[in-house]
Amino acid sequence: MRLKQALRWGALLLVACGVGVTSGMFGLGGGVILVPLLVLLFSFAQHRAQGTTLVPLVLPTGLLGYLNYAHAHEVDWVFGLLLMPGVFLGAFFGSWLAQKLTPDRMRRAFAGVLFALGAVQLIVAIWK
Repeated sequence: MRLKQALRWGALLLVACGVGVTSGMFGLGGGVILVPLLVLLFSFAQHRAQGTTLVPLVLPTGLLGYLNYAHAHEVDWVFGLLLMPGVFLGAFFGSWLAQKLTPDRMRRAFAGVLFALGAVQLIVAIWK
């Protein structure tokens, strides 16, 4: 039992490191990478995975990523500050709405959003 738990924690650490790299490189991690990995690899329910990813990503990762980008003068303060109220209200209402959906519906909706974003990114990258 201890070996199984140690392997699980080791796998979790590897996944978290990989998510940290994608977060730092591409500005994505929690919603796009970590949530599906928690669901697929660690058998988390969709809602629990979404809530759990906020713990390591909002403050520590966001702050460290921000500091690196700010140091490189890659932060548009005005635009960033203008985004804050919408993101704040959107996160509140989005999380409220998510709690109204069944886990299966939430997972399908989440997969649909990821698929659509990926398809648009691929199309834009090909035709640019």
